[in-house]
Amino acid sequence: MVELIESSTKAESPGVLKAGNPGKSLAYWQGRTTEIEQIQQWLTDNNTFLIGIEGIGGTGKSTLATKIYDEIAGFPKRFWADVSNGASFSDLARQVLTQFGFPVPEKEVQLVEALVRCLRSGQFLLIIDNLESLLQPDRQWGSLFYGDFFQTWVESGSNSKVLVTTRERPELKGFEWLLLKGLQVDEGVALLTELGIKGDLGEFVELVDGHPLLLRLVADLLKEEYSQDPDLSRLADLGLGNLQQLLTDSQVVGIHRRENVGMVLVLDASFNRLSELQKALLLNISVYRGAVDSAAAVAMLPENAEPEIEGELRNLVKRSLLVEKLNGKRRFEFQSVVLEYVRYKAGNQTQAHQRAIDYYRSIAKQPPWTTKDDVKEYLEIFDHFYQLKDYNSAFDNIWVCDDFLSLRGYYNDKVELYGQLVSKWEGIGERKNWKYNASLTSLGNAYFSLGEYQRAIEFHQQSLEISREIGERNGEAVSLGNLGNAYNSLGQYQQAIKFHQQSLEIKREIGERNGEGISLGNLGSSYRSLGQYQQAIEFHQQSLEIFRETGNRNGEGSSLNCLGNAYCSLGQYQQAIEFHQQSLEIFRETGDRSGEGDSLHNFGSAYYCLGQYQQAIEFYHQSLEICGEIGDRRGEGNSLHNLGGAYHVLGQYQQAIEFYHQSLEICREIGNRSGEGNSLIGLGNVYSSLRQYQQAIEFHQQSLKITREIGDRNGEGNSLISLGNAYGSLKQYQQAIEFHQESLEIKREIADRNGEGKSLIGLGNTYNLLGHHQQGINFYQQSLEIFREVGDRYGEGLSLMNLGNIYQRCGRIQEGFTALYQAQQIFQELGIPFEAMLYPQWLKSVINFAQRGRLQFILCVIFGLIAFPFAFIWLILLLLWRLMRSQFKT
Repeated sequence: MVELIESSTKAESPGVLKAGNPGKSLAYWQGRTTEIEQIQQWLTDNNTFLIGIEGIGGTGKSTLATKIYDEIAGFPKRFWADVSNGASFSDLARQVLTQFGFPVPEKEVQLVEALVRCLRSGQFLLIIDNLESLLQPDRQWGSLFYGDFFQTWVESGSNSKVLVTTRERPELKGFEWLLLKGLQVDEGVALLTELGIKGDLGEFVELVDGHPLLLRLVADLLKEEYSQDPDLSRLADLGLGNLQQLLTDSQVVGIHRRENVGMVLVLDASFNRLSELQKALLLNISVYRGAVDSAAAVAMLPENAEPEIEGELRNLVKRSLLVEKLNGKRRFEFQSVVLEYVRYKAGNQTQAHQRAIDYYRSIAKQPPWTTKDDVKEYLEIFDHFYQLKDYNSAFDNIWVCDDFLSLRGYYNDKVELYGQLVSKWEGIGERKNWKYNASLTSLGNAYFSLGEYQRAIEFHQQSLEISREIGERNGEAVSLGNLGNAYNSLGQYQQAIKFHQQSLEIKREIGERNGEGISLGNLGSSYRSLGQYQQAIEFHQQSLEIFRETGNRNGEGSSLNCLGNAYCSLGQYQQAIEFHQQSLEIFRETGDRSGEGDSLHNFGSAYYCLGQYQQAIEFYHQSLEICGEIGDRRGEGNSLHNLGGAYHVLGQYQQAIEFYHQSLEICREIGNRSGEGNSLIGLGNVYSSLRQYQQAIEFHQQSLKITREIGDRNGEGNSLISLGNAYGSLKQYQQAIEFHQESLEIKREIADRNGEGKSLIGLGNTYNLLGHHQQGINFYQQSLEIFREVGDRYGEGLSLMNLGNIYQRCGRIQEGFTALYQAQQIFQELGIPFEAMLYPQWLKSVINFAQRGRLQFILCVIFGLIAFPFAFIWLILLLLWRLMRSQFKT
């Protein structure tokens, strides 16, 4: 028992954060003057960012931290977090950011940065109580990303301070540690005196090394049993007459701390004096995590009335065996040392766990859910089954809210939950349990959603091996498809295609038609990523036929959406809109709100490409509204990102920045690393338009860093293109060329033909600005060939327009006119308005002026004759005449 008291309580399953105010009483506070002065000194030291209070259980670490929290000056905002249940970092960070009035990212990878940024912005005090609950036996972190946070905070720091209490130190440098021991003899005597205890107080305080909780337990025991004469001499009547002898006998104490031996002896004496109801109450409620109310306690002892149970709970508070908390509702919780003792006494608690499960089931909220708090009972049920080692039932319970956790972006919680199950099943060799395999898949999908594609691949690979080992062909196909999606997100498209092809073959072999349709759709998406749009269309068309054959309306809607996206990439926007319209009608018919949001989003993208930006904005807003309604955080982030793009092209830069920032916050919140990188690129592009090139470069560098961290080669190439453009605007042409060249190499490596064309345009633009016209022409011509090869009409028009401009600059007027004329023909064919065409702004202004009427047209001609070389004016006149031709047919 003493060994248990001396060890730290570890939270085996994912826990719930107890946050807000400490809720701890400072009644009978005594001493600690030296300790408070030391902590105050650290709190005012500009070079101290992390403070730790270390001590054994019951020494008053949490109480001292509460004293600091309540009374210390200089911190206008402060937050208390009790992580004794093993709370995830995401829960901690979310609540801290909310409390301090900052945007709320959720997932740890991004939350680390968000929380550090929040703390650096002001003078805040963050106290984390019971940190030892997060540590493994080797003092390494058991919960994800706490170590990253502390390490980052030590390296960056600010006027804010982070203070922790713990029984053991983590393996982390940068802390200033206060080793908290018992009260001084005079302080302990003062405490016992204020509690009304008589006798040789000094001797007793010295005997127990001034251990505060031990002193309180003894005092409360004496007051409850001998209220008229609470004298230390009465300890003999309570079975503690030999306490001094035992605590001074080296053979009894042995290697243990004397105060811990004393704690066990006093707790034994206190427990033995309880009524049978009080004993049963303590033993049964010890299965709960955190504070409980009287209703939860009654569920353990249903034969007793609630008023009686609440009365006994309050009696246990008087004995310091429980702590009462009043935060709107009366709740009770254990001191950590007492909880360990009681759980040890309870032994097998199967029946109590089952009653707790029944209680939580009776109050569990039914769908629809909107926040994690709505499913907290399911998380508690999971924990009780987990403690009972009934991992199958734990899986069944969390599977109920799996879709909700995914939709709301609680990917890290899924990592914690399924990770615990996988760890246990691996330990007992349950490889053939389908729930183990399903948990591996869920882990892989969660890491995929977090943008941690390599981790996703690891788990999908394990799932694949198990499916092959047990001969589960459908599971094998699913794992192959998931691997294909992960490699596709990494920009390794050929590898992705291999996995999707294998998945397709298995689906056809086993006759699983819907699965065949999914595999074909995945192949289409990979070929679209490669810029092989016709091939993509063929696969999506086959997928569509299968879903229509099987009557899978939602699958049909998804295939139509994918076809629309492929035609959009080809620049066939009207065809794309028709497909998106069909998909929208299907999703509205089936009531699939998520699919409806996707269709509206794709509508917006098609109209954006057509240059009908206001129409695009309307569709993006409709999509955003649906995503918010159903809690699709990833969809919200995508809609906000594209709204940023639309407002950017309209020249409404501040509005664009706001939308990109909102998108960035959501991507960081849910851990969408790829989306985070895209939002940063968007912000960089807007700042380039504002001619704030250094700010733009900073955003592009952040994006580049993310893409390299997650291994996203396609995203890396896109970030390099943006960096090349920004450096070109700064006239740092050599640097620009290096970035575009590096991007080109990546695009060729991953066989992204469309991206290759864009990189070539970037190189052409840079050499054009350098005056190296022939090299610019060569790059533009290469890009033109690629866009024609893949059927990208918009890209073809863009290359022709650039060729037309550079031909003009080097005096090749006829070739320039031909190229510009062809570009204009393509843009008109695509239905792109003149304002959306990428002609130089001065030329747009001239043409807009000329379109106002005949007089304005004649003035432009006269001005052109004076201001421009003879040959060049004829180019302008020809362009003007084509655009004005319809006006003169009156």
